[in-house]
Amino acid sequence: MQFGQWSINLSAVFLRTELSYAFVNLKPFVSGHVLVSPIRPVQRVAEMSAAELADLWLAARRVGAVVKAKHEAAAVQYAIQDGQDAGQTV
Repeated sequence: MQFGQWSINLSAVFLRTELSYAFVNLKPFVSGHVLVSPIRPVQRVAEMSAAELADLWLAARRVGAVVKAKHEAAAVQYAIQDGQDAGQTV
């Protein structure tokens, strides 16, 4: 799987749907920091189809529930960095 210029080892992938996948962040900011990405490589959110967007957010919701329960967290933060000026580095 490809995430920007990085190849993602399949052992890091813990959820795969028809159009999205979730994987462990190699450089997490906090405990439980994971990434959810479309399978089809895109540069920006605007390039994603409606089906890809829906699938990604449904996957993110599933992942968020698991992370919240595993870490006994009170809340979950979802973030998108869509472009370099938004902090995107990949």
